[in-house]
Amino acid sequence: MKGQRIFGLMLTLGMLIALAGATEVRILSWNIKRAVGVNNPNDAQQPYVAKIMNHLRPDIVLLQEVGGETRTSWNALTQESALDSFVRNNLTFFGTNPQRNQDYYIYVNRLSDGWISNAVISRYPFQNITDVGIGSPNRGLTIGLIDVPGTNGLGVFGAHFKAGGYTSDAVARQTNAENTRDRVRDWRVRNRRAAYVLGGDLNENEDPDLSSTFDIGGTLPDGRVYAPISTVQSARLRDTVPVDALGGKRTYQVSDRNSDLRRRLDYLMVSATEPGRDRINVLEATIFNTRRFPTGGLPAGFDITDSQNASDHAALFVRLRIDEWRSYGNGGGYWVPEPGSMLALLIFSGGGIIVLRRRTGR
Repeated sequence: MKGQRIFGLMLTLGMLIALAGATEVRILSWNIKRAVGVNNPNDAQQPYVAKIMNHLRPDIVLLQEVGGETRTSWNALTQESALDSFVRNNLTFFGTNPQRNQDYYIYVNRLSDGWISNAVISRYPFQNITDVGIGSPNRGLTIGLIDVPGTNGLGVFGAHFKAGGYTSDAVARQTNAENTRDRVRDWRVRNRRAAYVLGGDLNENEDPDLSSTFDIGGTLPDGRVYAPISTVQSARLRDTVPVDALGGKRTYQVSDRNSDLRRRLDYLMVSATEPGRDRINVLEATIFNTRRFPTGGLPAGFDITDSQNASDHAALFVRLRIDEWRSYGNGGGYWVPEPGSMLALLIFSGGGIIVLRRRTGR
């Protein structure tokens, strides 16, 4: 019996050590259609936005269209104040009476077209966060490094590309994509150990089974090839391809149940697996759209119209496991936990228990 107890303690300790470098992170990306801001926001949407967020309980939120329906001289600090008030008064998953810079952290992009911009809400503190211009209409790419426990920091990028089906819109969108790609590439060189994610409303899709806004692969007037999604992904990003409860990929025009409305405009992408950098495993990738649940399958307390009352875009949600990369200090290193190591540990534990039982006659 004593030997079994010692073995059990060693096994438990070994598994705890093996799992110590694995962190689960919940991320939401959502165009909230100007629901929160100081410049005449669509505040009637706020209860529905909060309801969906409280259901999904994200650790990190990447928002697009923070702001309102009146154009102003953009003041990111007052927009942050409005977003802070929304979080404190509506979001329960940060705890009772949550406090900014203690229970959650907020950043609103300093660049704006006067109406709207991007924002980040995080359970974990920012190691650093800023934004850079990515082209017309004065769109900014939010760039941050978040201090997620058990990782080398998690990079986050938030984007909102130019909308519209005209040639001029496609030119602007391709410029947004190329500038985003370049900024992500620059960042990943400077942050060689951190995994990263990009979320945003990119206003296009290249899925062969869906309809694009503009001709994918077409030549723009300036000679460039139009392929904004592929362009972004070339910064070593993987598309998580979230789907709704009926298996659809549509993220826009959520007021209709019809799966033939083939508009996928919103994305959550994650960094590719490469030695030397934290590894992301996608555990779940979901489009939350209350119009797109099987009959009788809506989560408790939800109505079929909740998503359309929140925004014209559906919320994108991913659940990730991040395996920390630990360096030997000589250029080598390893991920924790290694799937092979975990399998060996389980096999060993099973074999050890069998041996102990035989020895004790059990």
